[in-house]
Amino acid sequence: MFHEVKIFDKKGKVKKVLSSKKLSKDYWNSFFKMGEPIRNKGKKEGQKSPKFDCDDENLSSET
Repeated sequence: MFHEVKIFDKKGKVKKVLSSKKLSKDYWNSFFKMGEPIRNKGKKEGQKSPKFDCDDENLSSET
């Protein structure tokens, strides 16, 4: 259960009120999204991820 939250400005006046229903909804939405994989984080639309060649034949060892 979430309680209503009031956000005050520096003068002490109520700036914003967050209802318990909104807080609960936001919490559960974020909770269920935690299990989902993050896709395209920080990428702009149309950008492709870099391709890497991980073939053993193309790797060289300098030791």
